[in-house]
Amino acid sequence: MIIRGGNTMTEIVKVKNASYAKYEEALLRKANLKKEAEQYHISYIREFGDLIEESFRLKVECIRKKKEIAFCQRLANMGKPINRNDLIAFIEKEMQQYYDELESVIDDVKTAKKSAHVSPMTVKKIKETYYKLAKLIHPDLHPEYAMDDTIMDYWNRITIAYQYNQAEDMAELEALVKMYLEEEYDGPFDLEITDIDSKILKVEEEIESIVSNNPYLYRIILGSDAAIREKKKEYQNEIESFKKYSAQLSEVLATFETEEMLS
Repeated sequence: MIIRGGNTMTEIVKVKNASYAKYEEALLRKANLKKEAEQYHISYIREFGDLIEESFRLKVECIRKKKEIAFCQRLANMGKPINRNDLIAFIEKEMQQYYDELESVIDDVKTAKKSAHVSPMTVKKIKETYYKLAKLIHPDLHPEYAMDDTIMDYWNRITIAYQYNQAEDMAELEALVKMYLEEEYDGPFDLEITDIDSKILKVEEEIESIVSNNPYLYRIILGSDAAIREKKKEYQNEIESFKKYSAQLSEVLATFETEEMLS
């Protein structure tokens, strides 16, 4: 089999053996588990997102007040006046990271709520299409495509469509990939993969990591009404705790006097 890639001509040795099949199966299983983990994440955020957002917002509020107290206390210990403008500037700088994290949490909740529910039949079709395309252009199965920007762009889009159950995008990408392979190459082929056993081991380790951690483990909570109620209670208790702590910090802050000072 001869392929055409830019200005080069490369002879490809076609190889199909037990190790290749095992590697292919491992890669597809990893992709499927990653997708399941993402779906568990979305379902978890749908269920608890409002509580998570409120808790994190209160946590950030407490962090801000603690930093304000530390700033004021430091100046008070030195017998210096507390410039309100300096305090504001200090807090804006110190808190930017936390504000960014809060914005990320808010966006995550919004995205989960907007995520469309997809029928099991549609999910099955998307999975079947993904598996077909993965066998054609998965970069780990076909490293010979690594320098083909068009194929890599298609693959990135396929991964996103698979992850988020975008049926129309997946169907369109299937057609685009097949047309591109027919036009630019002599159809799909398999490449001999070096050091394949170590690659299989690495993928299997990644699979074990996925199934042993969140968000994949969220399925345990989501599969039990009692566990969902208990988790909501935990978040509600956390929220009440932050509210009380915030009120205490406000009392401490009220003991400091700030003043406007011209720079």
